[in-house]
Amino acid sequence: MHIIKEMNKSGYILGKTALVKLVYLLQERYNVPMGYDFSLYTYGPFAKEILDDLDYLSFLDAAKVMWNNGGYNILPGKELVMEDISEKAKSFIDKYGATISNTVKEFRKLHAKSLELITTIHYVVNDYKENNIKFTKEDISKLIHEIKPYFSQQDILNKINELETEKLITLD
Repeated sequence: MHIIKEMNKSGYILGKTALVKLVYLLQERYNVPMGYDFSLYTYGPFAKEILDDLDYLSFLDAAKVMWNNGGYNILPGKELVMEDISEKAKSFIDKYGATISNTVKEFRKLHAKSLELITTIHYVVNDYKENNIKFTKEDISKLIHEIKPYFSQQDILNKINELETEKLITLD
């Protein structure tokens, strides 16, 4: 819910795909313990439970999920409900709120497709490293291009280099 509030506060529209990717980055890159189990899916790393939790927040009126021009817009819900949930999550927000806010600030301007590529690269690199699979940037680029042919291998390589420079991924 803190992500929804931060995105709204900064004036950017949050959709379901972007929400999932931001939660992925928070958990898998910035070590915020969100409790989701991600797997590689059509639009990159995905955990169905995030959308289940969003549905529950919507049911409680803590979030509004609206269909708009071919996509979803996620907005904060009723202030009193949000305050009640925030109070119950106070220790978590006290500990991780700054990380959540900073992550939203860093990635808020990116379209879902850009977040898809970033998180897919991150997921594949980490999966290879965890499974002790030797790889090159070209291996990663080729694999992701096979999964997502709408990204060229060169665009993927460029993004890998950018993410490495920004220390979002490490290849060693």
